[in-house]
Amino acid sequence: MSTFTASLVAALLGGVALFGQAADVTQGQTWLDHAQQDLLPWWTQPAAQGEPVGRFPTFRCNDGSAYVRTNPCPELADPPAWIKPELNREYVRMQSRQIYAYAMGFHLTGDVKLLKLARAGVNDLRTRALDRKTGSAASYYENGKPLPAVGLRTAQDLAYAGVGLAAYYYVTRDPLVLSDLIKLKQHILTTYKDKKTGLIRWVAKDDGSGEARRDELVATLDQLNAYLILVTPILPEGPLKQQWQADIASLSKAMIKHYHDPESGRFWGTQGTPDSETAEGRHNDFGHTVKAYWMLYLGARLNHDSQLAAFARDGMRKTLDHAWLAQGGNWGEKLAEDGSTKPGKSWWIYAELDQAAATLAVMEGDDAARWRSASGWWLEHFVDKAHGEVWGGLPADGVANPNQIKQHLWKNGFHSLEHSVVNYLAAQALAGKPATLYYAMPAIRTAAGLKPYTFEGKVQKLEKLQQDGMTIQRVNVLIDTKSH
Repeated sequence: MSTFTASLVAALLGGVALFGQAADVTQGQTWLDHAQQDLLPWWTQPAAQGEPVGRFPTFRCNDGSAYVRTNPCPELADPPAWIKPELNREYVRMQSRQIYAYAMGFHLTGDVKLLKLARAGVNDLRTRALDRKTGSAASYYENGKPLPAVGLRTAQDLAYAGVGLAAYYYVTRDPLVLSDLIKLKQHILTTYKDKKTGLIRWVAKDDGSGEARRDELVATLDQLNAYLILVTPILPEGPLKQQWQADIASLSKAMIKHYHDPESGRFWGTQGTPDSETAEGRHNDFGHTVKAYWMLYLGARLNHDSQLAAFARDGMRKTLDHAWLAQGGNWGEKLAEDGSTKPGKSWWIYAELDQAAATLAVMEGDDAARWRSASGWWLEHFVDKAHGEVWGGLPADGVANPNQIKQHLWKNGFHSLEHSVVNYLAAQALAGKPATLYYAMPAIRTAAGLKPYTFEGKVQKLEKLQQDGMTIQRVNVLIDTKSH
């Protein structure tokens, strides 16, 4: 059998060649192994944990070692121009994304060391970054000072300050964390919401810098993505949950009205700039479009809005069609001016496309062939097999530039761990097997309050375990699927 034929057979069977063996992406164990062997070791080494533990660093060297300003590793000694002025900042959004990574790592493995790291990050974030008077959160620290001023922090930064809190609440139901998340959400939706459009503004105050005039999709979209979609379904029944559901509905409606282009099926990343509705416009890529549709779809199902769910489902399908590169069996990044698909890959865009394909396969019964092929390509090419985690960008041939920076002010463990969680759950669901997930909730909680991330399912078994002096729950849940 030729090499090409062998590779094709492996892809059709849902596997790719890894270290001489086939990794079957249709098996949940493959995604557990990916999380435990490829991803989590990067985040558990001492340099990742911060000083003190929980004050996670924004930048690290590509081998995982600490970034030392007086003696930087080569990749951080001469970084790209957009990174260089940021090296003296520590971003709260990246600390929060790392909390998310630990929380989801625990969710998949039951390793309480990960939960304790998540808790250390939560405690540090709540103590230092949150403004108790307003509910706001700092965007970054510079020389130990939380910046910028309240009202000048971007809505996107505020949303992602909440992603770690949301993930930690999801696995623990810690009421103090929920209280802070509620305050953060109230601050955003009362201070940043534009009463005329219903959208979330980029910043709440005009300091003359021009930031107040920026019209950004992510200011609204990332409120859904960072905390609303994950937390709303698990809130106690009553007025609070009803308000969050209503907020999901209103933000969804405003986002479609302002950013969606019916002709192309794309969501424009910005409005009001000369290139806003062009192929090269800011955030006009498959990642932002498919994420918008995915959030709309999940929110619509939560709100029992069948019309919006159908709109979002069809939008995801159309986006996946545009993004698909049949020759390579993988996803592209964006459309070119001539309508062709650009074959380069960005880790987070690729992850979002995989997650949308997995969601449609499980919840709508769509053919999973593309998901099998593309997610196998991820395991083969995106993983840094020498030092762990995944590369941020790849060319069409999948050969990584080793000088790119692997952890920085926009790249942390959020997307890679979410990709593992969604793919694990999808693989188990499509195989008709229960998924095993771990929680650390108060004893009064019952199985009825548990949810397998963004999917639905029924708990089949719940066990209480003792580990390192903590009580955790191991839950077997059979995920609901639409018949194929």
